[in-house]
Amino acid sequence: MSKIKIETLTAVHIGSGETLQYGTDFVTGETEDGDVISIIEPRKVLDLIGVDNVQQWVTAIERKESTSQVVKRYVPNAKLEDYSNRIILGWSEVRDTDTLKEQIHDGQGRPYIPGSSIKGAIRTAILASLVGGIQDKESKIDKTKRDSDGNPSPDKRGKIQLKANAQKIEAELFGFNSKKEGVDPNKDVFRFLQVGDAYFGELREVAIRMVNINERERQSFWDASKPQLIEAVSPEDESEFQLKLNISGYNFSRGKVNQLPLCMSSEAELFRTINTHTQKLLCEELEYWEEREDKDESDNVSTYMGKVNDILSIARKCKDGKECILRIGHGSGWCFITGAWAKSLKNFDSLVVPVSRPKNSIYEQYDFPKTRRVDDECELLGFVKLSIIE
Repeated sequence: MSKIKIETLTAVHIGSGETLQYGTDFVTGETEDGDVISIIEPRKVLDLIGVDNVQQWVTAIERKESTSQVVKRYVPNAKLEDYSNRIILGWSEVRDTDTLKEQIHDGQGRPYIPGSSIKGAIRTAILASLVGGIQDKESKIDKTKRDSDGNPSPDKRGKIQLKANAQKIEAELFGFNSKKEGVDPNKDVFRFLQVGDAYFGELREVAIRMVNINERERQSFWDASKPQLIEAVSPEDESEFQLKLNISGYNFSRGKVNQLPLCMSSEAELFRTINTHTQKLLCEELEYWEEREDKDESDNVSTYMGKVNDILSIARKCKDGKECILRIGHGSGWCFITGAWAKSLKNFDSLVVPVSRPKNSIYEQYDFPKTRRVDDECELLGFVKLSIIE
């Protein structure tokens, strides 16, 4: 078992699944640290206003009245901290109609990145590095019902539904189940990679407004028409987590599980593969936008490319086999979430893109993916640096 240092190069959001309402679940205010967002703790509110006044609070919520106003009515000298679950920094002006996607927290209220999220991102990097050796990938991902001539068959409503997934490919690489197309967890080689949770909190969390860089013909590429406020682990925060490559367990199970790939034979090989994969995707991202930079009237594409290049520079300076850059969580984009290996498939445009992009017929003139999520200052999301602690 090794200790791994994890540093957030950019803000990282792993959602709890909860969406908070402005005024009810969170409010804005000032503390000694400046403008902040306060996440409301209902128990503390009730302690301040008294249980007898809970109906007045409910009525105030129905009238869209802020919880802060309700508390001030009963306890004029109350501070935000007196009825907050936690205080987070507000990077963007909060609007009356805003909702806030909550970061996941543990039972002690600490923001964290689950080991499952880290492991999932690692799995994607390994998959992308190995998939070139798989034969006949195009047919293996195609789950569309077809007739004897190979043409897509319409469903009962007369509509054609294209379907695709990588279950067969993952099964072939990581643990094939002969009875099903998916991976057999008992044979999956990733059972020998154990990753713990990373708990943060040395720095306060941040609230940032996510917007899009959206490739468009008649408008600027800077698209703030569908903003989303999210809570995230702060940039430049750090933590530690446990990672173990259980080689002895694999050797004991040899012959009963898939063969362990060379890139998983040691932590050094694992980190080397992850970092190579990240650099590849970053280089491809720069190449993509270099062709489109002059088409953007907002100049934000140039800013975005600068941010991508900053991360690439850090990745290139990582100590070989001891450090790597990984991307995790919300805002990572299709290429990082999937590893982008499907782009090399012959049926990428005819199958993968229509399945991955809703209303594809409207956007067929554009390459896929055509949007990138960034915050309203064009900062990237989800990049972390992993280092093996000696």
